[in-house]
Amino acid sequence: MKKIVLLSLIFVNIAYGFSYNDILLKAQASIFPKILLLDKKLDNKLINKEIVYTIVYEKIDYLTALEISNFIDKNYNGYFGKYPYSINLVQFSDISTQTEASAIYVLNSDKNIRKIVDIAKTKGVITFSYDIDNLKEGLLFSLMLEKSTVIYLNKENLYTKDINFVDPLYQIIKFIDKQ
Repeated sequence: MKKIVLLSLIFVNIAYGFSYNDILLKAQASIFPKILLLDKKLDNKLINKEIVYTIVYEKIDYLTALEISNFIDKNYNGYFGKYPYSINLVQFSDISTQTEASAIYVLNSDKNIRKIVDIAKTKGVITFSYDIDNLKEGLLFSLMLEKSTVIYLNKENLYTKDINFVDPLYQIIKFIDKQ
């Protein structure tokens, strides 16, 4: 009987996608736009004089991506700092180098992260990840709620020519290596 219950739970999780922590999603949606504003070269990433914040998701996570978008709109009222923004929701299967993005926030995926990394490097944009394990694939930032809020930065991808942050940011983040 225990095996049946365990298998049922596994199949339900597979059928309904990844389970997200609502508090972590809201923390990331609050903090990632502020980190984006610390990029000294942000003006070079504007599209039609605005920030295009692209949220990339698997098809089964559309409602989660929409929830994040609504949360950001509610809390930022159309502006990240002095910059107007728009949010672009894009499925992993639809994203390409033609997709407009000033920054990319990646929800969970088990197979498409490398594609996002390659697109971000080509476009010279900052990437944020829901899952810290995706930093090992080459995404730039993640945020975790531990004893306190911790912002992680993938040190290996830090030194790209198109991304340059203000110095105080480097004092409050934890660096991780690909390993």
